[in-house]
Amino acid sequence: MPTKELLALREVLSEERKALLSCAVDEVLKWASYKARLVESLKGKKLSEEDKELLSEILRENERNRRIIQAGLSFVEEAYRFLQKFFVEGETYPQGLAKGKESSPKVLSKRV
Repeated sequence: MPTKELLALREVLSEERKALLSCAVDEVLKWASYKARLVESLKGKKLSEEDKELLSEILRENERNRRIIQAGLSFVEEAYRFLQKFFVEGETYPQGLAKGKESSPKVLSKRV
């Protein structure tokens, strides 16, 4: 029978995935912390063949969660680059005019 730590770790990975997919950052952090404690408790333990099979499954699930995290980070980075480009490169004032310098008023629309 697999160790209770491995069974708990598989359950934690499932909960972590649910939290990742629902963008629940606090939940993700909670599960990641619990996962780290479980992994630490497994260090140095002898694993049976059944444990090793379960560990392979756990590693696949962990890799799947890692890819979800990576995809989320890539999305955030891309959104950040887009917004940065939009706000930093976009000019508020026409070339040559500094804030505070007056230019002649322009009609934006003739509709009343």
